Amino acid sequence: MEFSLRQVEAFHAVATRLHFGRAADSLFVSQSVVSQEVRRLEQRLGLALFDRSTRSVALTAAGAALLPTARALLASAGDFAQAAAAAGRARSGRVRLAASPSAMNEFVPRLLRAAEDDLAGIVIDDLAVETGDIERALASSEADIGIGRFLEPGPAFRTEVLRRERLLVALSTRHPLAGSPSVALAELGDLPLLLWPRERSAAYYDFLLAACAADGLDPYVLVGRPRIIGSRSYLIAENRAFGLLPESSAAVTAPGIEAIPISSGVTLPLELAWRVGEDRPDVLRVLEAVRRLGRSPAPAPAPAS
Repeated sequence: MEFSLRQVEAFHAVATRLHFGRAADSLFVSQSVVSQEVRRLEQRLGLALFDRSTRSVALTAAGAALLPTARALLASAGDFAQAAAAAGRARSGRVRLAASPSAMNEFVPRLLRAAEDDLAGIVIDDLAVETGDIERALASSEADIGIGRFLEPGPAFRTEVLRRERLLVALSTRHPLAGSPSVALAELGDLPLLLWPRERSAAYYDFLLAACAADGLDPYVLVGRPRIIGSRSYLIAENRAFGLLPESSAAVTAPGIEAIPISSGVTLPLELAWRVGEDRPDVLRVLEAVRRLGRSPAPAPAPAS
């Protein structure tokens, strides 16, 4: 005995509505198609499933007896479809990774390149977020993994330090200290510091000002865009401000700007974050790949010209 899922679906639709027209509407097909599928099922089973008249439709005893089984069969088919979809997602697994600007500059491109060789079957969707937005992306489920700096720990997330990088000063190529092998921040005198609003990432902001204070500098802060080197970078290029940036961002400074190590050797962390309880194999594989990459050294900044 052979019958199709489509025939069972037509039977169930009519049986639960006792109306061929409404059953057809629910299946988005014509009434004649529903009638044909029910007739074929009755022929396959050798049973009449409905008593039909010009005014009404009613289940026969056989139809009423088979309705619970038909309902269970359709539910199982739905479960099967969902499992197949899940298996497909697992096979072509997608992992969403949010990264702050400096991580997008150097770390994420290296991760995506490594993933081509080491993470077969996994697609990493990278999401660029502003400084301070990693936690929001994780909390809203926009991202599975976050990479940034001075991430705020909390009960819903786990964080760990991937590596530490030297802090560099971004200066105009016209500044008298341009081309120096290193710079003491106190040498910058009255030059303002271009920085994002503190509310974007208070811990990061405070760290940078503390680094200045430790080096004998109390700079006037020019509040700009959230990115260290962003739309107001012309202020640095024109020698009207300086910036502070991680070593991995040195290669993406704008024309007229060079990045020079700070003589005190201050470093800052690059951190990894993920949700507590994360157990999806694809996410765990990407987490481990991120850790491996974090153990490798960041590319050194290009020498000042």
